[in-house]
Amino acid sequence: MRGLAFALIILANLIGGSTYLAQKMALEGLPAATVTALRNGIAMLCLMAWAARSGGLRLRFTAREHGRLALIGVLGYALPLLLGIWGLRGSTAGNASILILLEPPSIMLFACLLLGERIRWLQGAGLLAGLAGALWIVVGDPGQGASLGELVAGRYLGGNATLALHGVLWGLYSPLMIPLARTHRPADVTFAAMLWGMLLLVPAALLEAGEWHGGPTLAPALVWTLALGVVGSFGGTFLWVEALRHLDGSTVAPFVFLQPLAGVLAGHLVLHEQLSGAALAGGALIAAGVLLVIAPSRRRTAADAAG
Repeated sequence: MRGLAFALIILANLIGGSTYLAQKMALEGLPAATVTALRNGIAMLCLMAWAARSGGLRLRFTAREHGRLALIGVLGYALPLLLGIWGLRGSTAGNASILILLEPPSIMLFACLLLGERIRWLQGAGLLAGLAGALWIVVGDPGQGASLGELVAGRYLGGNATLALHGVLWGLYSPLMIPLARTHRPADVTFAAMLWGMLLLVPAALLEAGEWHGGPTLAPALVWTLALGVVGSFGGTFLWVEALRHLDGSTVAPFVFLQPLAGVLAGHLVLHEQLSGAALAGGALIAAGVLLVIAPSRRRTAADAAG
């Protein structure tokens, strides 16, 4: 099952990385918080349809579990989504691509603090390799427009601080979700967390009502938003939570570095952007980091089979 879980978390992060392109396309016809609320609502409908195959959603949780779901939905899901949008208004996409790299070390930190997980040296080595590879992609590739110097530029300080908080808060999702994912069905806990997240997403979208308008860009934006909801928010999040049933938070963290690599590959395949040497070198480092995390499990599986 751990082998399947590794496949699921890899696929979830590849999906997550490709959503940056889809968001870019959707934002050409709809404001940001509106796209986020709509894709979340679409994902919830998909979860309801998925659960209907086995009798529907089962949202029976204890008071303590409801409290955890509220923290996940509001602080670990909806708030970082909105902070990412607001941070971009006061910063740059290049800065955002660097600061989101705070998520994997934050996952490890919160997994240690909240779950008492111990970080093995191969996990730490995988994290460092993945971080080096991701930085190589976002800083070394001219097409990404990222610069470490701009992180401390005064004109971007407020936006960068918001983006940094957004990266750290994403680190809460997995450690908070793990205990629930191991005692409830993924569809149930994912839906419940998204429902709590709507407490922030719906008001944020309503504040953008003055920006809603028709025109030739609206229909394509709605199509991209639909794709974000079905593939990104439903498919990616569902696979992520399913993987958390079998993987620790510190094990999951290095896989997040696959996202910038997936974003570059999506741009190459859809927009025909050129793959730079930095992207290829960074991708190789990220792959090495992922292999460092997977290797101990592969050895344990082989030993179990031999025994």
